Amino acid sequence: MARHIRDNIFWSCVSGGTIWTAYEVVSMWAFANEIIPYVDWRTEPIYFVALLCGIQFWRLFHFYWAHRLTHWKPLYKSAHYLHHKNINIGPWSGLAMHPIEHLLYFSCILIHWVVPSHPIHMLMNAQHAAFTPAQGHVGFDKIEVGGSDRMPAASFFHQLHHRYFECNYGENDFPFDYWFGTFHDGSSESHASMRAKRKAVHQI
Repeated sequence: MARHIRDNIFWSCVSGGTIWTAYEVVSMWAFANEIIPYVDWRTEPIYFVALLCGIQFWRLFHFYWAHRLTHWKPLYKSAHYLHHKNINIGPWSGLAMHPIEHLLYFSCILIHWVVPSHPIHMLMNAQHAAFTPAQGHVGFDKIEVGGSDRMPAASFFHQLHHRYFECNYGENDFPFDYWFGTFHDGSSESHASMRAKRKAVHQI
């Protein structure tokens, strides 16, 4: 097994698994001890379902801004550089992060300390954060079936972030990268636009 894969497994399991578990355990304890606001699905079924459906949008919002923050030079040099050692990405790259970044990445769970919710909401949020990075880092975009047919399988969008670093901080499900000028679709036009923006920033 290549050394970088062993390193990715170590950071994903030892740091990522521990911090993910700690967030869940403390949150479950806080729910059980009525420290954080709780919602009962039997008394608030519409709110319960609406919140369950909204968790993915919260995750996309949190991921974009937390990811942008880790590209701030002090955080990049102290933590996020570890994740970006993966240029040729694979599934174990997704959660291969420094503990500082894991603390920030899984802080999406803290919304349940403020917004009335149920442990099911918290678990869905935590597991969405924990499992989707593998799909976003598989290293290919589609699977060929029968020679020519292709089915979507991963996130080329995020793969471009690992190639160019200063683009595609979020996911293409939510248009933050369009809105804030960090979108790259892999085309030569997008690449030229990104390089022009970089050049303009360095000239300031």
